[in-house]
Amino acid sequence: MTAGQPAPLTLFSLKQGLVESSAEQVLVDAFAADFQGLRHFGTKMGEALNLDAPWSGLLQEEDLTVAYAYFGEGTGPNDPGGGALVGKKALLYDLLTQITTPSV
Repeated sequence: MTAGQPAPLTLFSLKQGLVESSAEQVLVDAFAADFQGLRHFGTKMGEALNLDAPWSGLLQEEDLTVAYAYFGEGTGPNDPGGGALVGKKALLYDLLTQITTPSV
């Protein structure tokens, strides 16, 4: 990803406990599984450190980055948020900016 050029994202929305996207169902299912794993791990870490549930999470591998963020109304399983799947390494700040910026 070069400066000023957004990452090629597959976007997801988190609404009332469901993951939605215009992507094919296989990608939606894969993102939902990664999201649940990231959320569970973050919650366990938060409990161990006496912190609240995380409002965002990121998994980065050599050829894949998965990220999610809540929109500030809460961090429960039914609270609204967004997520993204990128087929390469991507910077956390760039992803969070794109995920949490409403499209006009």
